[in-house]
Amino acid sequence: MFCDMNFVEWVQVITQVITAGTAVVMAFFAYRTYLAAPEQESESEPNGPVDNSTPEHLEEVLVFKTSKQKTFLKVTQQGLACRIEDTRDGKGGPQWVLSKPEAHAILKSMAFSVNPGYKVNTGKFTIGPRKNWLYTKSLFPEPDYLKSVIQRLLENAGS
Repeated sequence: MFCDMNFVEWVQVITQVITAGTAVVMAFFAYRTYLAAPEQESESEPNGPVDNSTPEHLEEVLVFKTSKQKTFLKVTQQGLACRIEDTRDGKGGPQWVLSKPEAHAILKSMAFSVNPGYKVNTGKFTIGPRKNWLYTKSLFPEPDYLKSVIQRLLENAGS
């Protein structure tokens, strides 16, 4: 039977064998790379209760961080300031300042909020007229904690 095959038939058979072999190898690597269960690094459990309280004298907080950019909120002599540090030329610098009276009014009316949204890495926060500023969820996994940090910053900036 194999001796009766012409050249074209032999090429077809070899092509099918190579295609099937390639499919098996690709399936193996796909399983190893993409379908295998992810491994998590073990983290040690804290020995005692975790303190999520906001420090009383809070002056500056990093709220957003990427490989190219960092956003800080800082209590200054003028009030509450937002500053971006960026590795790219011409980007970053001071963004805005809420005066002491503005900070006090925002705090009094509770006109600040944190929205974790649906994105995995970032959420948004608003402080009075400064709306939809990004924050990094790995820095603030609990939105209520960031809200308490913003409240403490407003308290310190408004006094």
